[in-house]
Amino acid sequence: FSILSHMESDIDSLIFEDGEFQAGIARFARPLLSSREKTGYTPTGLYWSLYQAERPRALMTVCHGFSEGMYKYREFIYCMLKENISCLIYEQRGHGRSVRADGVARDAVHIDSFDTYVNDLAEITETLAVPAAQGLPLLLFGHSMGGCIAALFAAKHPGLYSALVLSSPMLSVRIAKKAQFIAGPVLRLACRLGKGKQTVRVFTEEEKFRTSPASSRERWQYCHDVRKENVLLQTVNPTVSWVNAALEASKKARKARIDVQVLLIMSEHDSLVDNADLMAYARANDNVKAVMIPSSKHEIILSPKAVLVQYYTAVLSFIGER
Repeated sequence: FSILSHMESDIDSLIFEDGEFQAGIARFARPLLSSREKTGYTPTGLYWSLYQAERPRALMTVCHGFSEGMYKYREFIYCMLKENISCLIYEQRGHGRSVRADGVARDAVHIDSFDTYVNDLAEITETLAVPAAQGLPLLLFGHSMGGCIAALFAAKHPGLYSALVLSSPMLSVRIAKKAQFIAGPVLRLACRLGKGKQTVRVFTEEEKFRTSPASSRERWQYCHDVRKENVLLQTVNPTVSWVNAALEASKKARKARIDVQVLLIMSEHDSLVDNADLMAYARANDNVKAVMIPSSKHEIILSPKAVLVQYYTAVLSFIGER
């Protein structure tokens, strides 16, 4: 993938300097986002925010990852708005202010099948994205879990989005193949025995930066502080059923055939997604353009500015080509 050097200088001015991130969010991003924002709930209880660019040339639907929320994408949406790309983002089922399953621990995310996530995205697309775009191109962005959902959606609903950006997509969960082979039958048995809503406690809310999948301390700290202030944002663990559904969905997404151009962005030091499987996916599909972001971890948008310049250049040059 060719990164255009002349674009880098333009994109450099969009991204907040290291050491000035929180000030930039407060002084520039939040006022712009607030002035362009509409919020609401879908009939099924999904919370959404729509940000209309001043002179829009496209609309991007954003699917966030597991145990995330809109707060993490403020700098991302700010950059898109400055490039006249409107953004629609929603909180996935089981996250934030969106609807949750009964009988599940407050800090856990539950789903029986990723088909539900795909149906949620269909509702968001048909009732919000299509009308808001007003005939402009529709783009779909998905990070991690959201990337898996986006790939499944595009395969099931061809023609709605003109291009996809998959950022560290959960098309392959990075656990040993033997462990995955053992885990599948155990998880399915637990679900049949009625244990699907039990929490798999692998994370704690008091995550430390040094063990996190982020590489920018200040961007990580900002998200950590926002989560700490709002109990609804403090989902950290999956249920047994979610893990089972995620393993099945990632395998299905790797086999999914998508009929539009796809930008597949990989983080060099990804501890959660298997880059070898992502590369195999890209080689097997001529419409998938793969790019590796050097010095990045799984949460690429929580990286230092030098990394983000490469990341946003890849995203925006791909969109420009479309």
